[in-house]
Amino acid sequence: MEDAPRFGQRSSDPVIPCPRHPQNRVVSTCKRCGRGTCSDCTIHTEVGTICPECANESTRARIRRPQSLRGQSVTTWLLIITVIVSAAAMLYRPIQGTLLYAPIVSAAEPWRLLSVALVHGGIVHLGLNMLTLYIVGTPVERALGAWRYLVLYASSAIGGSLFVLIWSLIDRTALLTATVGASGALFGLFAAVFVLQKTAGADTRAITILLVINLAYGFLVSGVSWQAHLGGLITGGIVTLILVKLSRPKRGKTASQQGKTSALASIAIFVVLFALNYGLYSLAIG
Repeated sequence: MEDAPRFGQRSSDPVIPCPRHPQNRVVSTCKRCGRGTCSDCTIHTEVGTICPECANESTRARIRRPQSLRGQSVTTWLLIITVIVSAAAMLYRPIQGTLLYAPIVSAAEPWRLLSVALVHGGIVHLGLNMLTLYIVGTPVERALGAWRYLVLYASSAIGGSLFVLIWSLIDRTALLTATVGASGALFGLFAAVFVLQKTAGADTRAITILLVINLAYGFLVSGVSWQAHLGGLITGGIVTLILVKLSRPKRGKTASQQGKTSALASIAIFVVLFALNYGLYSLAIG
C-alpha cells in the first residue's frame, strides 16, 4: 500500500479537469448524475451538491408542473376573482366606487392602488383584459412560478396607479380623475415577457412591436389611462429583472436560501411602492 504524501510532497492521484471548465480541477461530484464539478460550477443544495445541468433540469421540471392553488393556476384564480368582482360592481355601482383609484385618495385609502385591477368600465373592457390575462399570464406564471408571478402582477398594478399619481403632479385636475381596470398589471406581464425573452437570448422583436402598438393606442385614444400602462410596464420590467436574478442558482447558496432572499426582496418591493405612494401624494397636494 502506497504511503500518503507528506507535507510539501505531490500526490500521485491524477488531477481531474472539470468538464465545463477544463482549466479548473474537479472538487466535487453531482449527487444526481455523478459528473464532476469545479469550484465555479458546483451548486449547493440542502443535501449535497449538483451540477448546472441537473439544476436546469430541476428548474424545467418545476416549470412543467407549476404551483397551483387548489388545483387551479394563479392566472385562473385572478381571472375568476376579477370577473366576479367586476360583474358585481357593474350591477351595484357602490362596489366600483369603493375599489376604483383616484390620486386624491391615495393616502387615506391605499388599497385602491391594487383594487383598481378588479373593476372595469364595461363588459368589453373586462373581456379584452381577461383574454389578455389568460394568453399572456399563463406562460409568465409557468416561467416565474406561482408566488413570484403574483408579486409581479400585484406590483405592476400598484405601479400603474402610482404613475397616475405622478401625472397629477403635472396636471392637478388628474387628482380627481378615476381609473379602473387591470391594464397596469397586464402591461407588467408584457414587460415580463420581454425581460424573460431577453435574458434567455430569444428574439424580442414580436413583443417589442406589441408593446409599442399598445402604448401608442393609450396615447392616441381618449379615455385610456396611458399613465397606468406606462407605470405597469416600467414596474413589471424592474420587478421581473429582480426576481429572475435572485432565482438563478448561485454557487454556495441553497435553493432554500435563495427562496428566502427572493421573499424578502418581494416584501421590500411592496414597502418601496407604498412609501412612494405617500411621498408622491404629499408632493401632489402640497
